[in-house]
Amino acid sequence: MISVVIPAYNEADNIEHTLREVKQALGKDPLGAEHEIIVVDDHSSDGTFSRVAALQDGSIDCVRLSRRSGSHTAVRAGLALVSGEVILCVSADGQDDPEALRELLEKWRAGASIVWAVRKSRQEPMHQKILANTFYRLLSALTRTKSDRGDIDLMRADFCLLDQNVVGAVNACHERNTSLFGLLVWLGFEQETVSYRRRARLSGKSKWDWHGRFRLARDWVIAFSGLPLRFVTYLGIGVSISGFSYALFIIVAFVVFRTAVQGWASLMVVVLLLSGVQMIIMGTLGEYLWRNLDESRKRPLYFIEKRASDEKSGIKRVYPPPATGS
Repeated sequence: MISVVIPAYNEADNIEHTLREVKQALGKDPLGAEHEIIVVDDHSSDGTFSRVAALQDGSIDCVRLSRRSGSHTAVRAGLALVSGEVILCVSADGQDDPEALRELLEKWRAGASIVWAVRKSRQEPMHQKILANTFYRLLSALTRTKSDRGDIDLMRADFCLLDQNVVGAVNACHERNTSLFGLLVWLGFEQETVSYRRRARLSGKSKWDWHGRFRLARDWVIAFSGLPLRFVTYLGIGVSISGFSYALFIIVAFVVFRTAVQGWASLMVVVLLLSGVQMIIMGTLGEYLWRNLDESRKRPLYFIEKRASDEKSGIKRVYPPPATGS
């Protein structure tokens, strides 16, 4: 069976077209595998859930999260519900081309556990390309989240196909503050790529803003690297050495040359510099402490508010906490 997970937030105008394309791509599988499609509504406000629930198709289901949790969490919610041997994760805005499914399946049937769909080029303004390239290069260097092949370009990776063993590994990772793509690369397994041409959105605007990019970078670095803690350690050592050196200079100047170092302004600069360094260190430690507190609460990563298949069958089901947050 092939399972498809589609995270959606305010995609009521796009979701039906995306589902039709996905169904067409699934119908072209030469082996004619059975399939299921799970749309995860990330607490949309435009009726996305109702659009999907109204479809008369037994292979399509939709779950609605009780609060907005982000696309990566929505994908993980879908991964906890799938039953297929292979799982395709694709967006709802129509930019990801489901026609790449054939090549993705070929790579999977050849032995790959994770197959990334990598766009051929980024159709963006030059400054955004430069920032994106710098962003992902820094992430790769700082966190060392590289596949065994070492050539998975996450800057151009948009969606992926996962083996059920990989899904089991993802569901076994219970941390809340992490990046799904970073987690997939960190897990290892055999990984391959296929190229495709990314399309323009069907309608609406992207929800992927600079705030989301910054939050992703922060969670990614802290989740997969202790570098910030090492950085503040080295920073503290450097500032301490500078402070001791300056103190030694003052003592030598007074004892040897009998001259006192003057300057209220220089004193204030040193005080402000040290205060700023201390605040940076406290903020970095606070980020890690907050994440430890957040993880220690063991709250579920998400809650399912309702499910379309339950409403159609008349079942009133209470969902237990998902495995990803237990």
